[in-house]
Order: sequence, then C-alpha cells, then structure tokens
Amino acid sequence: MMKRRQFLGTAAAVVPAVTWSKLAQGGLVDLSDIRSRDTSPIEVVYKTPHGKPNGLDITREGMWVMDQGPENYISLIDPKDGRLIREFMPKNVRAASGIGIDDDGTMWIGSTYNRMIVHIDPKSGNTIAAYQTPGAGLIYRVEGDPPGRSTNLKPAYPPTEPPRQRPANEPARLPDGQVSLDADVAPAGTGAHCILPKGDALYVAVPPARAIFTINKKTWRVTDMWQAAGNRSHDMTWADAGKTKLWASDSNLNAFYLHDMRTGAILEKLQLPTDSPVIHGAKIWNGHMYFCDDVGWMCRFKMPA
Repeated sequence: MMKRRQFLGTAAAVVPAVTWSKLAQGGLVDLSDIRSRDTSPIEVVYKTPHGKPNGLDITREGMWVMDQGPENYISLIDPKDGRLIREFMPKNVRAASGIGIDDDGTMWIGSTYNRMIVHIDPKSGNTIAAYQTPGAGLIYRVEGDPPGRSTNLKPAYPPTEPPRQRPANEPARLPDGQVSLDADVAPAGTGAHCILPKGDALYVAVPPARAIFTINKKTWRVTDMWQAAGNRSHDMTWADAGKTKLWASDSNLNAFYLHDMRTGAILEKLQLPTDSPVIHGAKIWNGHMYFCDDVGWMCRFKMPA
C-alpha cells in the first residue's frame, strides 16, 4: 500500500525526486492477506430510468442515478421501487461515471471521456465549474490483472442507436497497449469513475492512475492519494455514519474493498459471486448495498453484520 503523504517532501527543491522515487518503489497493492468475506445472494430489484447507469448517490430527497448514455441523464428516484421523481440533462459531461452530492447540496460528476470533473447545481441543472482530473489518462494492465468483466443480464431497454459496423480490415481489438498504425497521437484516455464528498474534500477514484485521490474542492489541490485495489475502480460508499471508512469497488475484481480513511489501508474485501452483474454505481442504503450494472438494472445484497 502506498503510504499517506509519501509524495510530500521536506523542501521544495527535492519534492520531485522524493515523489517519483517513492511512488516507483511503492509497487502494487498486495491483496493476498486481506480478510475476505462472500456477499449474500444478489437480487435484481428494478430497472433504472435509463439504460446505462454508472453512478449512484443517496440524499434525503432520494437516490440519484447518473447515466452514461448520450444524454447523460441525472435522475432522482425513490430507492424503494425505482420510481422517477425528476431528472435533467447536464452540460459539459461526456460519458458520465460517478455522482456525489456535497455538504453544500451541490453535485459533482465524473465526466470520463473529456477527463473532467463537473460541478453542478442540481436545482437548476446548470454547470457551476469544470475541472481537470488528477491522474487522468490511459488505463493500463499489469501482470496478474483479472480479465475484463461484462454483465450477465440482458439490457433493460432496447438500444438507442445501431451498433457500429466495423470495416472488414479493422481488427476486433488491438493487443494491450497498442494503437492503430494510422494514429499520430495516442488516445486521450479516461478520467474519474467515482466522486465521494466529505466536507471540503472530494475522494476521487481514477482508474488510469490506479489510485484514489483526495482533492480540496476549494483550491483543487491534491492533499492525499492511495493506491486502489485494481485497474477498474467504480463507485465508492461510506461504510459508517462517521465516515471513517469507505467501501471502494473494482468491477474486474468483482469486489468491494474497505479503506481506512486515515491511512488509505485496505482492511477487508467483500467478494461478489462469480456470476454477479458488474458493479458500476454503488451506495449503501437501508442495510443493503445497492449497485447498478451498465445495462439498466438496479441490484442489491444485504450487508454483513
């Protein structure tokens, strides 16, 4: 595990050397000794308002569902039955992933494919500001990474657009790390996949960095960073009312990892069944972990005692 504040030096002149040498020595997270528990069976409870949900948050008004379809609908629902209360389409957002409501009642959205974090007034739907995402870039694979997972559920809604027809001479998929021979720049990559607010801090999961960043929302300075469990972080949720621990999901590892907020250390793993839908949005509500896949379904399992 990367130690807290290891990127902070004692003098400005040596900060770069201290930062990168220690980051390079940090290595990947060792998950072998972490306590692991299996979850209870997964229930599919209802459809989400749109077909590509990719972020959840719970407030006193209800549950917010962030969709990553072309319109990027932000929908407020009743978490008991999925009933739509209201919704709007934001600006500045492209392929949304992650939604968080802060203590001021304003909304933060991860906009993955323009690598921005967008600050929104949920009452009007207007953008307050847009920011760059620390650690944004191309997701990479390391030895030992699990294969990518896809949902076992059928889409809840018909497709909104026809599938792209691939030219006959175009390969189905290039090898990892390889770009097309006719490209003169590498793809721009992706950004944040989850934003969890607490006071002036935003905890932001960024898969290209394999890290969770702590950002001061007033200064947009990174104040801390922890290594994530894997390379496909999605939503996070508070584990306790005091917000001293959080559960962070990884879609390919098919699990939730419990982080200590003081140190970033991973304390425990909740392992989902091998045939479960793929975690995208996730929040604990009423003793259950509610999570959505990316084909329009809300699922849940009962949290262990």
